[in-house]
Amino acid sequence: MANFDRVQWLTTPDPSTQAAALRAGEVDWVEQPVMDLVPSLKSDRNLRVEVMETTGLVGVLRFNHLYPPFDNPAIRRAALHAVNQKEFMTAVAGEADPGVINDHVGFFAPSSVYASNAGMDNFSSNPDFAALRKAVKAAGYNGEKVVFLGAADVPRITAICQVGADVLSKIGLNVDYVSTDWGTVVQRTTRRQPIADGGWSIFGSMWGGLDLDNPAGNALLRGNGNNAWFGWPTLPKLEALRDQWLQTTDASAQKSLAADIQRQAFQDAPAMPLGL
Repeated sequence: MANFDRVQWLTTPDPSTQAAALRAGEVDWVEQPVMDLVPSLKSDRNLRVEVMETTGLVGVLRFNHLYPPFDNPAIRRAALHAVNQKEFMTAVAGEADPGVINDHVGFFAPSSVYASNAGMDNFSSNPDFAALRKAVKAAGYNGEKVVFLGAADVPRITAICQVGADVLSKIGLNVDYVSTDWGTVVQRTTRRQPIADGGWSIFGSMWGGLDLDNPAGNALLRGNGNNAWFGWPTLPKLEALRDQWLQTTDASAQKSLAADIQRQAFQDAPAMPLGL
């Protein structure tokens, strides 16, 4: 049943303008108000605030595996080891109510039956940046420019990108932060050209928890080269484990394989999960 004669979908990047339009009755729904405004929206008796994405939103930084420096797994791992998820999620949500953020997130969403502690010791609440700078240098980093695409018109993504750029700089990478709109980020991430020809090195995005629910549909964990999601990693061990999972029907064996997949993902570092 179609319960609406017409739906108007408006793009209004400024969060305060969104909230003001909602209070004035000029719009009926705001999809993702920034967390800073949520308490005031909750206090307005004419408005209702509901959690629709019940599996949460997971922040992710994705590497381009085709070109230096992130064609080097040792450098990707160094970047991954620099992640303090609480720092990233506090940038997104501020000092929010308990339960709003989760800073213990691997390559599967916390809502997934496949979420585990496998490999989670790769994260630290206090990364050793001096040691990581040495690791990056030992891995053969030659000062290549890291083109970091940051979406300026999506506050959550802006937050994780700004923290991410700072973290990469702290481990000694030469970061060129490109602040642009999300549409341009999406367009540019389809390009496979070298960095000097308009390519990219890393970008940030937010994923619904259901996107990261299992090995079959989790695009971050594909390592099938040119057929993989943007970044195009070739990761044969990760692909082999996924194939095993797909061929297994026993639930406990599937969970065990999913843990193996996450351990391998921390070795291959196809992307950086940043918390929920």
